[in-house]
Amino acid sequence: MSGKNYIALFLLVLINVRTLVVPLVYMDFELRKAFIIKNLCENRFKPELHCNGKCYLAKKLNKIAEDNASKETNKQSQAFKKILEEVFENQSLFTFNWSHDPADKIVIFPDLKIYTNAFISSVFHPPSA
Repeated sequence: MSGKNYIALFLLVLINVRTLVVPLVYMDFELRKAFIIKNLCENRFKPELHCNGKCYLAKKLNKIAEDNASKETNKQSQAFKKILEEVFENQSLFTFNWSHDPADKIVIFPDLKIYTNAFISSVFHPPSA
């Protein structure tokens, strides 16, 4: 493989790490199930509950979900702040433009006079007496 292929593979793995977090937690749970049941389970002293480490798995998955939610909320708030800063960067609440110079008007459709249509004037007219 060439250097470009290694770089592409590295970037692909780097992009997919975040999407693979939950499956990796499940895989870790299944591979270390005996250790988790024996040492990490919250209900290890209550075998009648038959928890089998699921409390540990649920705690890990909740932590991942909370982290993702907080990151998403932070990302959204940062984006909202950036939009507000860009929109209201040079705006002031008490600045008014009192000039009414016709040259200041913005022409939205400058070529509108070129296009005429007889159909519109034949349909939309005042009623005849």
